[in-house]
Amino acid sequence: MKTEDLRVLVVDDEPMVCELLSELLKDQGYQVIGQASHGGSAIEKVKQYQPDIVCLDINMPEVSGLDALASIKTIRASTIVIMVTAVSQASEVQQAIRTGADGYLLKPFTGLQLKSAILKAYQRRQSPERVAPTS
Repeated sequence: MKTEDLRVLVVDDEPMVCELLSELLKDQGYQVIGQASHGGSAIEKVKQYQPDIVCLDINMPEVSGLDALASIKTIRASTIVIMVTAVSQASEVQQAIRTGADGYLLKPFTGLQLKSAILKAYQRRQSPERVAPTS
């Protein structure tokens, strides 16, 4: 996997989290092609930019991350979606996985945890047997 070939959309309603994620991703060589502050905007940007990866918050105003996830997977099933959340409730993470999330990352997180979550999701996509996502 060449990180410089992968285009990433960052979605979080907290501007500081968007900036942090974007900077960490850029430092790891990814192309950050955009940011969104709610699920509705994320859906539009997925249609427009066709990202390879979306880092998506669960709890957001207007359109939740879970609703946006379902739409994103309908629009572009090949997009890897990593849920980024402060919610440690297993039920929401499990719902995200059932809806098609490829992995998740719990806030607060480190650059290494972000890199690991993306790498695991990418490797699962490349393997012939789909395995349940883990953080």
